[in-house]
Amino acid sequence: MQAILILNSGSSSIKFAVFALERETMRKEYTGIVVNIIQKPHLKIKASSGEVIINKKLSETTLINDPYTRATEEILHWLQLQQINVIAAGHRVAHGGVHYNRATVINDEVITNLEELKPLAPLHQPYNLNGIKILQKKFPKIFQVACLDTAFHTTCNPLSQLFAIPKWLTEKGVRRYGFHGLSYDYVVSQFDKFIIAHLGQGATMCAVHNRKSVATSIGFSALDGLPMGTRCGCLDAGVVLYLLDQEKMTYPEIEKTLYKESGLLGVSGGISSDMKELLESSNKDAKTAIDLFIYRICSWIGALTAELQGLDGLIFTAGIGENAPYIREKVCEQIAWLGAKIDKDANNSGQHEIHHPDSKLLLYTIPTDEEVTIAKETFALINPVGK
Repeated sequence: MQAILILNSGSSSIKFAVFALERETMRKEYTGIVVNIIQKPHLKIKASSGEVIINKKLSETTLINDPYTRATEEILHWLQLQQINVIAAGHRVAHGGVHYNRATVINDEVITNLEELKPLAPLHQPYNLNGIKILQKKFPKIFQVACLDTAFHTTCNPLSQLFAIPKWLTEKGVRRYGFHGLSYDYVVSQFDKFIIAHLGQGATMCAVHNRKSVATSIGFSALDGLPMGTRCGCLDAGVVLYLLDQEKMTYPEIEKTLYKESGLLGVSGGISSDMKELLESSNKDAKTAIDLFIYRICSWIGALTAELQGLDGLIFTAGIGENAPYIREKVCEQIAWLGAKIDKDANNSGQHEIHHPDSKLLLYTIPTDEEVTIAKETFALINPVGK
């Protein structure tokens, strides 16, 4: 069986999917993940039916020293045992900068350009590129495609992409970009003026009009916008100057604070970055973290609605968006001024359509599937129109 391998390589896990190719069509055959890559790697693979095929711990002692290479090799070995011939690979890449506004065939120049963007998404970009390099070393001639999270947002209002900074900095690419574009691309469909809330460990929001991104909550780096699991979200630049001048913090210390010690984890006083644990906690700091998260979501809904000049509905997606009824309910209560009214029974039972019959806004919970978007973009480049 010939197939496309989809890789979403992260710092502690590698998600993957396998799409079988038949003539000019493709279908998802398998999905999987390797978690706890560094210390206790564990592989889980499911068939498209949902049946779990593999669920096992991986050996920590092998001839391969690099844990990411080891995890990827385990995936490739399993594919080989299934007689799956991987002819192409599509990769989720967080940041495309000013160079790339669409999925791009990978070559050395592309890798070099994407390497330069590591400081803008240090929790994602290095690991995304790591997956590309591992496959490139294993299969030097394999057809690989970079699918950029930022590409979806290149249709945003040009003014919304600008910071009020010196022009020479803007010309160097210091501007708002936006992320989670692969998720948004999957979720948008027949809707007109919608806001999509991708709420998870990474959290962003996007205003969509006619299936195109108009504005988004996140900007130049993966720190902007909503508070996230461990990232701060919107922050006065003066705070960074204060940390440098008054607290005498170094660049690495500031980076660690803003990327790994802030967000839900920081506001909760170190209780957790996991929304499920915070919702189960009776600690007042956990409640503060939850309340701030909801407050910022609602603030962004107001801003994005103004950008759209109206709103037809709101879509919740990703880990928190799909699995936290309390968050959805409280958000909808706070935007009642827009005409939102949630159906509590539908919301609590996990239905996709969660608006009350009296609601003026359409409200949905829609699971995202970034792998499908990556597969489609990769497939399109393998089979260009008019080939």
